[in-house]
Amino acid sequence: MKKGVWKATACALAVGMMFSGMSTVALADVALEGFGSAAVKAEEDKVEETTASPETEAIPEAAALAETEALEEVPTETEAAETETEEPAPAPVVDTSMSGEMAFAQCDEYINIRSDANVDSEVVGKVYNNNSVTILSQVGDWYEVQTGNATGYVKAEYFATGQAAQEIAEEVAYNVATVYADALTVRAEPSEEAAEIGTVYSTDELEVVEYEGDWMKVALGGDVYGYVNAYYVGYDTYYATGETLEEEQERLDQEWLDYLAQQEAEQAAAEQAYLDAIAAEQAAAQQAAWDAEYQAQLAATDAQNQADAAAQATVDAQAAADAQYQAYLEAQATADAATQQADEQAVIDAAAQAEAAYQEYLNAQATADAQAQAEADAQYQAQAAADAAAQAAVDAQAATDAAAQQAAADAAAQVDTTTDASYTDTSYTDTSSSIGQQIVNYATQFVGNPYVWGGSSLTNGADCSGFTMSVMANFGIGLPHNAAAQSGCGTPVDLSEIQPGDLLFYSSGGGIGHVSIYMGGGQVVHASSSTTGIIISDIGYRTPVCARRFV
Repeated sequence: MKKGVWKATACALAVGMMFSGMSTVALADVALEGFGSAAVKAEEDKVEETTASPETEAIPEAAALAETEALEEVPTETEAAETETEEPAPAPVVDTSMSGEMAFAQCDEYINIRSDANVDSEVVGKVYNNNSVTILSQVGDWYEVQTGNATGYVKAEYFATGQAAQEIAEEVAYNVATVYADALTVRAEPSEEAAEIGTVYSTDELEVVEYEGDWMKVALGGDVYGYVNAYYVGYDTYYATGETLEEEQERLDQEWLDYLAQQEAEQAAAEQAYLDAIAAEQAAAQQAAWDAEYQAQLAATDAQNQADAAAQATVDAQAAADAQYQAYLEAQATADAATQQADEQAVIDAAAQAEAAYQEYLNAQATADAQAQAEADAQYQAQAAADAAAQAAVDAQAATDAAAQQAAADAAAQVDTTTDASYTDTSYTDTSSSIGQQIVNYATQFVGNPYVWGGSSLTNGADCSGFTMSVMANFGIGLPHNAAAQSGCGTPVDLSEIQPGDLLFYSSGGGIGHVSIYMGGGQVVHASSSTTGIIISDIGYRTPVCARRFV
């Protein structure tokens, strides 16, 4: 019985030392001292066991059991102390007062984005210097942020907020203008009269360098800059953002592939340059040989030509000498004949015959000259008649074109009665005599004429605002050459109360982009596009957004 108590107490002490550390060891030492005293007492009791009564035998066992219970109570206090020290730390306070605020990274290279608000948590992305983030909340000295496709925690001390962030935003912002018009002219200066330097088209995106009133200075590439009208473009601002580790790896992989491709291209270019240099040297040597051979052939040909020329000169000189000699012989024969005849009259007759023959030559030449002059006069008259006939044809064609154009204008002027004879405009009664109807009648004369962007000629071409500006000018109404600007002139009219002669305006997505003249009967006349020119359309071909009245 006492031996069992010893073993149980030793096991309890061993367990206490394993879970309670040094404090438990100290307590165990004390317990062992007490346990030794009990053991001595037990040995003493064992000596007396043969003479002790049954009642006295239980006393040592009770003492040993009490000693064991005392030892078992010590670890209980230690465990209580351990439970007290292992209480969980309070949860961090999440502050959302800065939620939605933009901040900018300020560092030498980059800042890690972590999965939790401590430096031991996993890195999930990176934010580089001057990259923007959107603050979601603040946890202690950490910000929870979202940037690009990355979301996580960053140290707040490395980010600029408030006024400092605004100043950085102005420096690092990337401003983009998106073209709304079908075609938009780029000019050298911020003026409609400035020289045209290019054209951009719908959905084109341009980097905005400077915003000057109604004009934006944009980059066209290759250090070329120009100006576009701000009414015809949308305006957006972008900031650089961070990236996830996966995006960084993809970027680095692509940069490495680009580097390898560049190295291969440079190596190929160097090899090709070497081959080209060798080929150029071989070609130059071959060309030099060909040039030398050609020059030798030229020299040989020139020498042969000179020899031939000298031979021909000798032949010609001999022929000339022979001819002179023959003339001498003939003259000598004539002289000999005249001398032999000794007939003075024969000499005179011969001279008269010669003079008569010369006169006949002069007469024949005069006749030939007269014939040539007559032929020249006849050709001149024929050409003049042909020119007159051609001019008559041109005049006749012009008259025909003018008649056709007048007929088209007359037909267009009748469009109100011929297009929809059954329609009655109840919102306006005396249309035939009103100025609004006069505006409509005047505008429809030009249906069929061309559309020219930036133009204001009703006959040679106009764009939508140039068309309305020139039509209204005929009635003493001055308007700017811009649809958006025209929408701020005159008197506003509800779309349910429009009358003939009112201007209707249409949106281009980011503002007013088109204008037309309401004709009545649910129709408008307008300069539509370079494809269709000035035409008549149903009012609902696009959805009007506002109307203005000027009479």
